[in-house]
Amino acid sequence: MDFDLSIKGKCILSAEDNEVNQIVLEHTLAEQDIPFVIVSNGEEAVEGWEALDPLMIFMDISMPVMNGIEAIKAIREKEAVTGKRVPIAALTAHALTGDKERMLEAGADYYLTKPINPNLLLQKIAEIADTGSTRAIL
Repeated sequence: MDFDLSIKGKCILSAEDNEVNQIVLEHTLAEQDIPFVIVSNGEEAVEGWEALDPLMIFMDISMPVMNGIEAIKAIREKEAVTGKRVPIAALTAHALTGDKERMLEAGADYYLTKPINPNLLLQKIAEIADTGSTRAIL
């Protein structure tokens, strides 16, 4: 997959296979002028992480080719070599007892349930950027 390397180190990477959720993410991030890349499966998420060095990743858990948990584990294994760690927020419709713990054990730092709430998404970005403002990550 070809990535726009002009946003390397400055973007949010989102792995999401659902078209409606992709649109919500796209509109939410674009309205805030936050550089982003949306991919459709976990394999592309790992490739995007390697190519773009994103500021953070929103990772859907149920995706084709490679699911989000497998992608998170692959990224964390590769990070063990680099010594860097990107914040990863699991985005999922899985909200049963134990789901949050399973995703955190896999290496996710945060857990957000779907449907995607744009305000909560921006709040999480600001929290991860540790500034209280999404503008600070640009």
